[in-house]
Amino acid sequence: MNKYFYIFFLSTSIFLSCVNNNEEDYFSDFNCEWENTDFNLFLPSSDCNLVDLSYQSSIASIIDSKCIGCHNQSSPNGINLTTYNNLLSYDICFQIDNDLMPPSSMPSLSECEKLQIKTWIENGLAE
Repeated sequence: MNKYFYIFFLSTSIFLSCVNNNEEDYFSDFNCEWENTDFNLFLPSSDCNLVDLSYQSSIASIIDSKCIGCHNQSSPNGINLTTYNNLLSYDICFQIDNDLMPPSSMPSLSECEKLQIKTWIENGLAE
């Protein structure tokens, strides 16, 4: 009987160790690609700030200057990026990684802005 108890206990422990609730579970819709990333922007000598990124301190100004012109409350495409919560419902990484947004007729995101958005997402989407 003890043998079966240990087998059950071990099996249960292994199963439970594979089940967790981490940030990736909650933000699994954001799958940022990193193949084409200029990793030199991570160097301390770079002018690109990648430390303590939050929506309020860094990301909102990028979204306001590059996205809100088309993605606002009266947007005909239904994508409104005017608030933090609205941005969370939009897979911005896919758009950036596939050069879908902003369109070529609009001001493009700099490599630093792309990296800031992706780093902010990867770090948990701080408000």
